[in-house]
Amino acid sequence: MLFYKYYFQMFVHFGKTEKLLNVYEDELISCDNCNETTVTYRIVQKYYQISGIPILPAEKYTGMSCDNCGYGSNNVISENAKTYEKLSKTPWYLYTGVAILIGTFLFYIIHAIYAAIIK
Repeated sequence: MLFYKYYFQMFVHFGKTEKLLNVYEDELISCDNCNETTVTYRIVQKYYQISGIPILPAEKYTGMSCDNCGYGSNNVISENAKTYEKLSKTPWYLYTGVAILIGTFLFYIIHAIYAAIIK
């Protein structure tokens, strides 16, 4: 039984992955560390995947980094971060797994109806 479990895990990988959606440079906000106005926001979307195929998008977060001193932080909660997060839409291809499952389900339903009509 252990062999089958190892064999399955070797070819099918489950997990949560991140995708960088957008990068915004904001020259109106100053860095918390050095007070320079060279702040860059990164909008990142996490999603679930199976063997590299995206299944469902998960949470979205905003990271901030300073181009001057290198200071950075994740999960920034500010008005600018929320605005940039709203501007960054979730890509449609992160729903690929859901589309495959719905397509398969609809195929089997249509096939069952067709087989019932023919019978």
